Amino acid sequence: MTTATDSFNAPLPRPSRWEPKRATTLGEARRRTAFVRILRFALIALAAALGLLVTVQLLLNNSNTAPEAVETVGENARMINPRFTGRDEGGAPFTVTADTAIRRRGEAINLTELENPRIDFEMLEAIDQSADGVLAETGLYDSEARTLDLDTDVRFRTRSGYLFRSEDARIYLGEDRVVGDSAVEGIGPMGRIRADRYEVLDGGDHVVFTGNVVARIETDNASATPAPETEDD
Repeated sequence: MTTATDSFNAPLPRPSRWEPKRATTLGEARRRTAFVRILRFALIALAAALGLLVTVQLLLNNSNTAPEAVETVGENARMINPRFTGRDEGGAPFTVTADTAIRRRGEAINLTELENPRIDFEMLEAIDQSADGVLAETGLYDSEARTLDLDTDVRFRTRSGYLFRSEDARIYLGEDRVVGDSAVEGIGPMGRIRADRYEVLDGGDHVVFTGNVVARIETDNASATPAPETEDD
């Protein structure tokens, strides 16, 4: 027979461990959620910073190739220190610059008038380096055809060593070719030559003079350098 005293002396049930474990699991889940949220915000901020950096770089690059200033003169756009870049058919880069440039309203946007044009090109360079590489007094750059028309007091040197002075020239930047339709005086490894027209081919390796050609050959260099091609009308 069991007495009341025995019931009071019976062992107490062990406390359940489920509630503490559940509380711990919920706490870890909250901490993990908070960490993921912070990480997400950090990644978004990093992406935004990278996007801003790329945008700044693009703006800086564009500012390096753009004119320093553009102003409107009447109906025309006048640019200070313009800069145009491209590549010839062989992949060699060229850069055309000038003191000022004008794009006239109503004309094709690919045509730009230049004052004191200059060029950085493998095929040729300005003769007078003290004049800061000026090729002529005026020029007309066609960005679509990749040509540079020079006018008035044209002067340049080819990589083959010829120095040219004329009143006009058209440089075909994509073809490594120069054509002049006015009287020209050339000085090269063979001597001096004058003609009514001229053409520089193959990047300056060949020169053709036509019309009333008058040449003075220096025989000291005749054995080392071939004579220029000439054609009389």
